[in-house]
Formats: sequence, structure tokens, C-alpha cells
Amino acid sequence: MSELGTRLREARVNKGYTLNTLQQMTKIQKKYLQALEEGRYDEIPGNFYIRAFVKQYADMVGLDGDQLLKDYESELDVTSKPVSSSLDDQDQDRLPSRVKARHSLNDRSQLEMILSYIPLFILTFIIILIIIILALAIRDLSKNDSDMDSMTKTETSVVQPVEPDSHPESTKEDESTTEDASSGDLAENQMRVGPAVISLVSNPGEEKTYKLEDDWKDYTFTLNATGFVWLGIYEDGQMVEDRTVNQGESFDYVVDKPVKEIRLEIGYPQGGSFAVNGQTVEVDPSVPYSIKFIANDQTDSSDHQESSQENAVELTSTENSEPSSTTGFQGPAVYDPANRRSR
Repeated sequence: MSELGTRLREARVNKGYTLNTLQQMTKIQKKYLQALEEGRYDEIPGNFYIRAFVKQYADMVGLDGDQLLKDYESELDVTSKPVSSSLDDQDQDRLPSRVKARHSLNDRSQLEMILSYIPLFILTFIIILIIIILALAIRDLSKNDSDMDSMTKTETSVVQPVEPDSHPESTKEDESTTEDASSGDLAENQMRVGPAVISLVSNPGEEKTYKLEDDWKDYTFTLNATGFVWLGIYEDGQMVEDRTVNQGESFDYVVDKPVKEIRLEIGYPQGGSFAVNGQTVEVDPSVPYSIKFIANDQTDSSDHQESSQENAVELTSTENSEPSSTTGFQGPAVYDPANRRSR
């Protein structure tokens, strides 16, 4: 391995790039990247491509490509083998004259073929020119006809008086009532994303988790990449998407089967933002690289269980708070036979 190749490989490893990732970023084939790292310059076609690949590789991993070319100019000075001529000057003199005549005949036939196409080119140009002139003339005629029609309609039209609105205040009240009704349907933790609704169910400091109030098919999950970033999507803990998204591009994902939850993760927080049905959703600052969405039925069972526990606790506290009929002691409930006989 050459010294230049060692520097390039160390810079790539420090950046956390694999050869496959670097191949996607630089559009250079993986075999040429390996050849640069191992100093096998003879496998790269020509000095021009060697220097171009070195500069592009270095710039992508954070090195100064121009400076590397200067520092390792002697190492990169790979001279191509001179192409030997199969015939020397004497052999050229010995070529038969009929070979030269054949070349001149071929040149003449090619020239005649080109000249034969000239009339066709001229005819085609004339036809196209006629079509353009006719199209412009038809457009002008249509424009004149439309102008005449508009002038006729203007002259014959009757201006109708505008009646004042007798109920302007009621209209404004109806509009405000409609707006209040549409916004009042959502709770504080709910958010409308297109035609659907999501509810925030996580606490601050936890991974941002949203509950879907509608079916999975009503939601489209999107990553808008602001840099070259890795994206992973998990359904019920199993990875279903493992890809990289280029800067300025976006990736849409739709769940096509019933699942309990999905999680979206990116390689680094600054790499992009998440959206649902085109509406941006924020992540929690403490877990900025992932976001989770759960199905509606995942929280119903837990809410029902918590409600049952609360009712049981409330019933117990009510029984314990009833005073004894024979004494004023406000203590725990005790079975009293005398009290039973009095009843």
C-alpha cells in the first residue's frame, strides 16, 4: 500500500465511510477506489483519471485534493506505455498503391452520400418553415376573432346594480363559528396532518411518540434530507428499510399491512426532518435522531386498564371513609355484630 493510499484510507475511516458509501457519493467505481488505496495505479485508465479520482476522493473525505496532487506528484507520475507502430517507414513505403486507391474511393463514396442528403435537408427545412408560418397566421386570426367577440359582449352587456348585504355581521359570526368548530375538535396534544390526526403520547425527554387516530393507509411518512444521510425504518422492531438519501431529496413510506408501531431513524440529527402527510413533525431534543408512531389500538388497552385500577382505588377509599354507626371513630371499616342486629 502506498503512502498516498494510506492517507486516503485513514481519512475515509475517520469519516465513517465504507467503500460502498464512498462509491455512491463520488460515483467512482469501487474497484478504482480500492486501487487508489492500495497504490495499484496501473489498473486505472490513464494519468488524467488517476489525478481526477485522487482529487475527488480527497475532497470527499475532508482532505485538500490539490495539495495532495502536489505532495505526491512523483508517485502519481505513471507514464503510459508508448504505442508501437506495427509498420515502420519502410513498410509504409511498401504498401500497394491499390490500398491507397481504395481509401480514396471510400472517401469519395462517403462524400457523395452526404451530398445526396442535402436536397432532403433543404426540403425538410422548407416544410417546417411553412408549418410555422401557417401556425402563426392561424393564431393571429383566432386572436382577432376573440377580440371582436369580447368587444361585442362589452357593448351589449347590462350592468346589474349590486345589492348591499343586509346581514354582514351574521356572515362573519357564521365563519368564526365554523373555524372554532373545526379547531375545537382537536385536543391540546393532537395535530392535524392533512385529512388525518395524530396525538402526542410521549413525555418531554423521551423519544417523540405519536398515536395514529386513523388507519395506517391514511398516513404517508416522509424524510426530507438536508444532507447525505442514512435512513432506517422499523416495523414492530424489524428493519424494513435501510437506505441513504441524498441532499435535497426526500423519501416517502406508506405502511401496507397492519402493524403495532413503526420507528424512523436517521444517521445524524442535522441530516433531515420528518413529516407526516406533508406536515413537519418535530423530534424530542433529547432523542433527536428517531421518532415513533403507534397504532390507535395500542393505547386503548392500557388506558382501559389504568381506568379500572383508578375505579378500584376510588371504591376502596369510599368504603374506608364511611363512619361507624355506633362510634365516632373514623378508622378502618370493622364488622360489628351489634350494629347488624340493630338493622
